Parts: sequence; C-alpha cells; structure tokens
Amino acid sequence: MNTEFLKEFVVLAETKNFWEASERLYMNQSTLSKHIKSLENELGVDLFTRTTRRVELTSYGHTFLPYARTIARTEFEGTSAINRLQNVENGLLTIASIPSMPQYQITMFLAQFQQFHPETTVRITEDDSNNLTDYLLNETCELIFTREDKLTFEKNFLTNNQIMHIPYVKDRMVALLPKNHPLAGEESLTLQQLKDEHFCFIKEGSLMHDMCMEACQNAGFIPDIIFTSHRIDSILDMVTNQDCIALLMDKHTEFPDKGPTQINVPWTTVPILPEINSQISLCYRADNPLSDIAKKFVDFCTTRLFG
Repeated sequence: MNTEFLKEFVVLAETKNFWEASERLYMNQSTLSKHIKSLENELGVDLFTRTTRRVELTSYGHTFLPYARTIARTEFEGTSAINRLQNVENGLLTIASIPSMPQYQITMFLAQFQQFHPETTVRITEDDSNNLTDYLLNETCELIFTREDKLTFEKNFLTNNQIMHIPYVKDRMVALLPKNHPLAGEESLTLQQLKDEHFCFIKEGSLMHDMCMEACQNAGFIPDIIFTSHRIDSILDMVTNQDCIALLMDKHTEFPDKGPTQINVPWTTVPILPEINSQISLCYRADNPLSDIAKKFVDFCTTRLFG
C-alpha cells in the first residue's frame, strides 16, 4: 500500500474538497482523484461519497481514517528520526535560542566554536522562552539557550532532573525612556513611579510579556500598553518617537561586540528597583545522550564560562 496515498486520503478527509486538498498537497485534482480511487480499489470499498462540490466519508472511510492517520504519522516520525541521526552523524549541531542573540553574544559564541570545529554545521532557530523547552522534548533541537525568571531557574536548577541547566548570563529589568523624559536622569526607578505611563512590551504570549505584566501587577497597577512587538528595534523606535516607555532587560539594549555602534541614542535605560532578574541558560536533556558535536559544544561553553 502506497503511504503517500494514505496521507492524501487524510488531507481529503479533513478538507472534504478535492480542490482544497490538492492545493494543500501541491498536486493537481485529477492526480489526487486517481490516487484516492487506487486506494479504494486496493481496499475494495468506497471511502468517500462524491458530489459536485464536496466529498463525505463513508462508514468505511470513517473506520479507516484513524488507522491512516497513525500510519502517516508513524512514517513521518520514523523518517524524521532517521534524518536527525543523519544530521548528527554529518556534524550538524541543532540549537534553539531566545531572540536578540547578538546582544547576548550567543552568535559570537557559536562563531568561536566553529573556528575550533570547522567541520561543524550549526542550525539555529529563534523562539520565545515559553516555547523553547518543547524543542528539547520533541527532539527538534539538542540544545537551547532559554530564559527563566529567577525563581523558576532556581527551582529547575535544583529539582528538574530531565533537563540540565548551565547558567550562561543573568540580566535585570530596566525602564527604557526617551532622553527628554522627566525621569530619564534618575539612577533607578520603581514601577510605581511609572504607573501613569504608556508602555511598550514585548509581544503577548512571551515570557518577557508575562514577567512585565506580573511586575506591574505586583506594583499595584495594570499597565497601559499601547504597543507590543517581538522586535526590539520596533520597541526602541516607539520609545523614541511616540512618547512612551518600555520594560526590557538590560542586555536587550547593549550593542554586540564587534557589531555596529550607535552614538547619541535618543533614549536611556534606568534600572528597576527592587531588582527583577532573569537567567539565560544553556539547556539539554539529561535523559537523552548528546551527540559528539553537542558534547563538544557543551564542553566549549563550560570551559569559556567557568574557566
């Protein structure tokens, strides 16, 4: 039985429309129709009843659908596992990371590693910390650079036996204000002093958004958020041009080593008190053996970080 026909059957069962299914499968309708008919002939039953616009599953189709899904999913998982093993054997290092990698010198770290191991190819994916653990659990990546708030990091560092944490860098929350703001010259600020301001936050659903919302609520107010974005440069632009402030971590506004510099920036950062910290860690699964190249990277990082 052709497993490609099973995948096509599943898509047609979900869309109930040959045109939509063929579009999703990147094939023409006549080919899809022939494949489905071939599958029905092989099974000896009709899987669909056909009308001019839609198709509906027959009782045989309903019965067969969960098995077809299982076969298609199992084949995908099997081929994905083989591809991952081939990538590992060919020296591919898969890493997922928090955004703003240059500011946290993660890209520089990777470049230094590749200078020592030029045979290595590094594949990097950026995502929010709220999603990064899934990259380890579903084996999409071997290593992640992730952010945790202080309490979560301390708890996981001591008690999470499934995921190993190597502390990489700690940062702290700051208020980003236009240089002409009345509070721009302060050495530090409490969030209560900012309760009447318009705010820019990193996008909703991110760990940074959660941390900033919780901090403001703990200070006794709901922030007036007028802009959210996953792009730090967009937030800097809003602070510069729209008379609002942002809550970020101090590393977000640092210029990376050997990168471009900016003189006379039109904004300033002021630390928030009491301090609100987060910890960036290099993490990997403790219950899965690392590939040789991932072990080398962990050793490289450990040596650089702890001497």
